[in-house]
Amino acid sequence: ARRDSRRGRPQGQCERAMASMMDTFAGLLLTILPLASVIGLWVGSLYDQRFANVVYKLHLLRGGVRHLLFSTDRKWKKQPDADGIRENVEATKEIIFIRHGESQWNEVFNKGFGLDWPGRLLGALFREAKLGSTLDSVFVDSPLSEEGCAQARDLQSFVESSEEGLGAVVKGIEGDSVLCSSNLRRALSTATIGMWERIQRTQEKIHILSSLQEVTFNIDGVALAKPQGFPELAKEEVHAVNLEKEDFAPERYYNAVENDGDKPVDSRGIHRIKDFASWCFDRDEATVIAAGHSLYFRYFFDTFLPRSSTHLARKQKMQNCAIVAFTLEKGKLSNGKPWFRINEDTIRSVYLDFETKKVKKSKKD
Repeated sequence: ARRDSRRGRPQGQCERAMASMMDTFAGLLLTILPLASVIGLWVGSLYDQRFANVVYKLHLLRGGVRHLLFSTDRKWKKQPDADGIRENVEATKEIIFIRHGESQWNEVFNKGFGLDWPGRLLGALFREAKLGSTLDSVFVDSPLSEEGCAQARDLQSFVESSEEGLGAVVKGIEGDSVLCSSNLRRALSTATIGMWERIQRTQEKIHILSSLQEVTFNIDGVALAKPQGFPELAKEEVHAVNLEKEDFAPERYYNAVENDGDKPVDSRGIHRIKDFASWCFDRDEATVIAAGHSLYFRYFFDTFLPRSSTHLARKQKMQNCAIVAFTLEKGKLSNGKPWFRINEDTIRSVYLDFETKKVKKSKKD
């Protein structure tokens, strides 16, 4: 028994040593493999655009996570009452807002979390994996869904059927107007599809503005386009104007000089809202037509409508592809600071309208 016990000690020590070596080896693998993968991707990106796309999208995803955790985009101090310039208006500008159509992000996360939600999410993840080596994405700078493209085509039909009034201004056959859009794809694609016939006739370009980027901390609000660059539209979006991706030339349709790329994590939406209002008055055109986002537009109305206003634009989102027009005034506050005011009486829906809250039925009903 003593001999067996003595023999067992070296055997146990050997097993422990082997286990320790295996733990060390596993730890090295866990450390080295990710590092080797990163180095491999970086080296590959120098020689192959597909690797470069993967590296860039990983960079954007990291930025998206930082936005989710640390964004200050929806946080700012109380702004002056727009009525402060009522008696000191220096200039006016006609503004027409166009909300984008449904996005692929909306399709996954904004249609409830019932029994069909896991299927929608898995389908989106599968599509994202297929797009891994491209500059397209389902979640980052989410593009229009099939339904969103159909909504944008309906918008185009409305615009082209208009012969007078504000519809004719949007069509480009009356008045003097300029087209601009957020740097996010869902807004830019909505403007492209909805205004397609107009930009074919006039040969004008849509101005891509970082100042119209959505006020959000979600990953779908991270811009794919680099500064002074164009985002790569999704296949479905290009097909909506009867083209293939390889035949679509963004430099023909877009002016990206004022696209500053993605917003920083410490940005505040109010700064972009004020920058856009100033941009409108820097333009010579009588009317500014802007394609953008529901929260951005709602914050814009809330900021520049008088505090006494109870207009639903302050609380309700515009419907997908809705067109809403209004007059924006510019003047000076009592302290000499320039500010803006929306004349509430001029707000009118041109196409579709604002969303209305669904009233929950009581059990008695």
